[in-house]
Amino acid sequence: MEIVILGTSSAAPTLRRGLSGTVVIREGETILFDCGEGTQFQLIKRHIPRRKFHHILITHLHGDHIFGLGGLISSLNLSQREYPLHIHGPRGIARFVNFMTGFPRPTKLGFEVRVNELSPRFEGVVYEGAGYRVLASPLDHTIPAIGYRIQEHDLPGRFDEEEAERLGVPFGPIRGRLVRGETVTLDDGTVVRPEDVVGPPRRGKSVAYCLDTAPCKGSLRLARDVDVLIHEATYADEFEGMAHDRKHTTIRQAATIAHEAGARRFIATHFSTRYDGPAIARLEAEGREVFPDLIVARDGLRVEI
Repeated sequence: MEIVILGTSSAAPTLRRGLSGTVVIREGETILFDCGEGTQFQLIKRHIPRRKFHHILITHLHGDHIFGLGGLISSLNLSQREYPLHIHGPRGIARFVNFMTGFPRPTKLGFEVRVNELSPRFEGVVYEGAGYRVLASPLDHTIPAIGYRIQEHDLPGRFDEEEAERLGVPFGPIRGRLVRGETVTLDDGTVVRPEDVVGPPRRGKSVAYCLDTAPCKGSLRLARDVDVLIHEATYADEFEGMAHDRKHTTIRQAATIAHEAGARRFIATHFSTRYDGPAIARLEAEGREVFPDLIVARDGLRVEI
């Protein structure tokens, strides 16, 4: 699984930073979180094929998170896409997509756009993918907002080849039965249980994405024991009052959520334009006081899980 941060700026782009957009690439599939203005350019710049998209997850309907959708859908149509595109987001996302594809006149798309609108208090499974599921929880912003978590299914434990050989377990279907949790009896009468040759289940990888939000229970739930938490960190301590009023998070507050949730890694993003360039170092210092190993996102950052 690989994370690619496309844009890290809040509200407006800067010369160095684009607007919100992040992709998660796994098993040949690319999942897009948010689609701010300029997302297509960032995808091209980062060599991420648009044809790989099946699902787009929108956190909320502020322009810096959705204004890139129209252009992306248009480009997918020009590239003669035929398979469906799934867009998930809060109520109102269908109206926005219909407007973008219907102005100035309805566009006949060569593929189906399937929109899944989520209620403001939705919590649970958004959809089941191949080997993973996407979960959602409500966030706390000035308009309805949703956070997401990609959770891979747990994998079977590792098969102990040496122990299987010692016990006389032959290659072939019998080993497969043991991996699936079945007890087997060998030709010589030896009974072999799964726990004799198969280790404990391996935890699936996970990524949580929480933009835009004030500190809340929803982001804490999504971040619980996650491999990587991607969380907004719009302001430094000096603007904590503004963060409260505008329902955003300071980097110290975001780092606290990552720490309390037991996140293994924390990527801070969605910085106010006032922190462009060297001023980002001030944010980083405040966050590291709580979560020393935090990663300050930059456009184009790639993180392997």
